[in-house]
This record gives sequence, structure tokens and C-alpha cells, in this order.
Amino acid sequence: MNRMSWLLVVPLALASALSVPMGCVEFDTYFFDSSPDGGSGGKDGGTDGTGGTGGMQPQCTTVDQCPDTPECRIGGSCDEGACSWTTQNLPGTPVGAQIYGDCKRRECNAAGVITQADDPDDKYDWKSPCYVDDCNAWNSPKADPGKACETAWGKAGLCTDQFQCRECTLDAHCPGAKCASNGQCVPLLCGNGILDAANGETDVDCGGNTCAPCALGMNLKCNQRSDCEMEGNCSGNPKVCVAPLCNDSFPNGNETDTDCGGSCAEDVANPKRCSVDQGCLVPNDCAAGLSCKAGKCTP
Repeated sequence: MNRMSWLLVVPLALASALSVPMGCVEFDTYFFDSSPDGGSGGKDGGTDGTGGTGGMQPQCTTVDQCPDTPECRIGGSCDEGACSWTTQNLPGTPVGAQIYGDCKRRECNAAGVITQADDPDDKYDWKSPCYVDDCNAWNSPKADPGKACETAWGKAGLCTDQFQCRECTLDAHCPGAKCASNGQCVPLLCGNGILDAANGETDVDCGGNTCAPCALGMNLKCNQRSDCEMEGNCSGNPKVCVAPLCNDSFPNGNETDTDCGGSCAEDVANPKRCSVDQGCLVPNDCAAGLSCKAGKCTP
């Protein structure tokens, strides 16, 4: 809008009637200039004035202002001042490799950034009754003493604070019988200090189907693996109970599956870790790239 000043000369008599001191009057008029270039600062000045009203700024002016965030949104572009992506996961969508049992969930947020949300259902499941399922439990296992369990010999038992399922810890727990060192209730004959072959013993007070298995590395005689603790090897001449091996083709000792996991996986020189669907207790029991989920090595 432009301003124009005017000077009007009037007769003295009229000036007196209008109560003005002189015979002339100056006044202004205003008009709009519609010329394309806005005259002297018209169009451009008007644009600056519009910007000063605090209107919304564009989200972007270049594609660099719409970066991709791997796993959440990719294929960014800037269209008419707004960012868009060809692929975009909704907020709360789980993405990427999740860590089993850490009670966390990696997911996208509204800004397209990966964040960690609490997930109380993601507890580590031992698939072993004497361990407490908990967040990150493999780092600090907790025993569940007193919990009901089934022993390796098929009898009802209770968990100990050493993660073992035992039928007994005292002779008093075995009416009319004896509590063996492995927590098994056995006949009193299995504690008389005599080799009772008629009782099925393979050595003094151990072995056979009645007494507890014989200890390893003590040169105690055996007929088969089941006569030995931890299903150890029964070998030699005469046969005696010896420690299990990581290549004896049998799931024994503290192995979590046949010849893998447990102490076999901890062998620094030649670690033997378990494959897909084999048993496990902790992540280290499984081969690289696998997780231990609910007692199984899983991709």
C-alpha cells in the first residue's frame, strides 16, 4: 500500500469557515500498488511481513533432514516440506536381535529411534525346577530350595540350595532306610560296609539297582554306566567308575546334551558347545549365534 500527499488551495473565506489558519489544506490518500514487482519494496516487503507472524516452519527442506534409522524407518525423502519414508515401523514395534531373558524389548519409538522398553514377561526360563526364573538370571543364578522336583532316579524330591533335586538330606527323611550321599533313600544294607552281591552291589555299598551309584575316580567296580555317579564311564579291566568324557557319545556328567555344554563347553583348548535344539542351561552351552531359551539352543 502506497501513500500520496495532496495540497489543496481554498479561498480565504472558505478557510475561515473551516477554521484553518491558512488558505490551503494538506491531506494524504492511500492506494494499493498491484504491479508485479511490488514497487519499491511492496511484494518482497509483504513476504517478510508474513514470515514475522510466526507461521509453521517446514519439517524439512532437503532429504538430509529426513535421515534413515536402521530397523525403524528407511527410504527417507522430503516432499513439500514434510519427511516421509518408504518403510516405517510403528512405535512399539519390536525390532532387531532381542536378548532373551533380560526383561527388555528393543523397539521403535515415535521418532524412529530404537529404544529399550521394560518387558517383565521376558524372564530367563531355566527349564530346571531348582533355579529361579528371573531377569538376566544366567549372570547370577538363584536356587529355589524346598521346591518340589523329580529326582534323576524318578522319585519325588525337593530342591537344595545347590540347585540339586534330592530325595533326602538326612536319614530321618528315609523311614526304615538310609540317606545316601547323593540324596537318595536306599536300603539299610547299602550302609553296612559290606559288599552285598546278592543286593546287586558292584562295590561296597554302591552300584546296582538298589544302592546309590559308586563315586568316580575311587577305583570302585562297576558293570555299566548306571553303576557310576553322573552316569560316568565304566571302563578298564576290571571295570571301574571313571569321570565322563566329552567324546564318549553319552550325555553324562554335567553335560547339557551328548558331549556338549557344561564343562565341555568351558574347555578353553577345545570347547564343545551344543547345536540347534540340543539342551542347554546357560548361553555359553550353545554354539555361536544361538541363544539358550527354555533349555534349548535356539537361533
